Amino acid sequence: MPKRLLLVPLVLSLAACGGGSGSTSRAPNQVVVALRNPPTHLDPRIGTDQSSARAFDLMLNGLVTKAPNGDLVPDLATSWEVLDNGLRYRFHLRPGVRFHDGRELTAEDVVWTFGSIVDGTVVSPKSGAFSHVEAVEAADRLSVDFVLRRPFGAMLADLTSFVGIVPAGTGPDEFERAPIGSGPFRLVERSPDSLQFAAWDGYWEGRPQLDRVVLRAVPDATVRALELQKGSVHLVISDLAPDVVERFRADERFRVQADPGSVYTYLGFNMEDRTVGDVRVRRALALTLDRQKLADSLWRGLALVTETALPPGHWARNDDLEIVPHDPAAARRLLDEAGYPDPDGDGPRPRFTISYKTSTDEVFRLQAQAIQAMAAEAGIGIEIRSYEFATFYADIKAGNFQMFSLNWTGVVDPNIYKLILHSGSIPPDGANRGRYRNPEFDRLVDLGARFLEPAKRRPHYLEAQQILARELPYISLFNRLNYAVLPRALEGYRNHTSGELYSLKRARWASGG
Repeated sequence: MPKRLLLVPLVLSLAACGGGSGSTSRAPNQVVVALRNPPTHLDPRIGTDQSSARAFDLMLNGLVTKAPNGDLVPDLATSWEVLDNGLRYRFHLRPGVRFHDGRELTAEDVVWTFGSIVDGTVVSPKSGAFSHVEAVEAADRLSVDFVLRRPFGAMLADLTSFVGIVPAGTGPDEFERAPIGSGPFRLVERSPDSLQFAAWDGYWEGRPQLDRVVLRAVPDATVRALELQKGSVHLVISDLAPDVVERFRADERFRVQADPGSVYTYLGFNMEDRTVGDVRVRRALALTLDRQKLADSLWRGLALVTETALPPGHWARNDDLEIVPHDPAAARRLLDEAGYPDPDGDGPRPRFTISYKTSTDEVFRLQAQAIQAMAAEAGIGIEIRSYEFATFYADIKAGNFQMFSLNWTGVVDPNIYKLILHSGSIPPDGANRGRYRNPEFDRLVDLGARFLEPAKRRPHYLEAQQILARELPYISLFNRLNYAVLPRALEGYRNHTSGELYSLKRARWASGG
């Protein structure tokens, strides 16, 4: 008989820890942010993981930045204009901005940062996002031109601190050893599991009110919660077990801030694999998943079932995609058709077994176990392989997987499809790690990026999402709410759609907190 799914909630007795809101163990005027994993790279041309992005938030500036609602607004660039019928973007830089070593940031640094990606001086996994750029040139000391091969409407989305500006001439190895940015905090100390940042006195918006921010890797979700409770950690963003979030919500010493986010959770596949490369197998697996049960039981309402990467309300989201139902019987019929009959008539032996890679994070391991039990109802065997994040992520980037689960964060522009699923973005030129190839999908994504007006771009992305819904190179799971848990005494923090730490430059501890 098929296995019955039992979702067991995480249990954590926070009260057993004692302690208050953290004031007794908190270093004066310091905030410690707990991350699942340490950053993999400090150079913004190389790092693609979420923890690296959090370091970029603190120590770097982009030409533009994100407002809390996800809108793109000026940062190093005070303004920009589109010239030559869309073939040239000119950015006017803010005068007087200085790097942490005191040197002024000019057009030369912007040209070097992006030019080194475009011309291949730095082998960057982000190069696919700039395939439309022919050259980056200094128009004058404080103006930079991006010369394009064709008009490109998604230009601004790739110019945040995720590709922050580094000093001219700096290579990745040098930057990893001694990163120098222009952001509100400068790196002053590092260890294998933590980065310590000090307030930058010369920051162009004024010195932050916090003296220090520490990014500390705490891989275990239970330990993150315990350390938040006792005050050795002060901020956790979307990285606690959902049932534990409810416990903090009921504790008057803490604040839980939950807002619509731009985090997309999915299952990815190696499209060159004989088994999961068959769309009928992927469709059958999708039919076994009761995603609403996962959202309600495991994610406790902090996740919304989705058929697409784009968040609800996004101008390019296709809300007319057919919802994949939970239908194990249909999955069994599809597997029969695909040539994978039940070997012993609804017996214990699976039709085949898929290797499912995930991290050691407790919630994602529970999610993997739930998916394993659901898939068994159709005779699909799943072997879960969980690894410490650095090992897991290295395997995913290398294409060493059959199936995996990850998040994409910062889904702002539909041109993300260029980076993650376009055939021109197969590593090392991008993040199409499953090596999905579809010429029509590529054509639509390329067309959608050529227009400046969303109304002209939208039809192409709607059709591209229909292709993905049919072929399922990803099985969409959830659009996640973005939530932060912090002591009430920490004031001035505001959520950003992908968990960015930009607001820490204005955060402060309340007097007596």
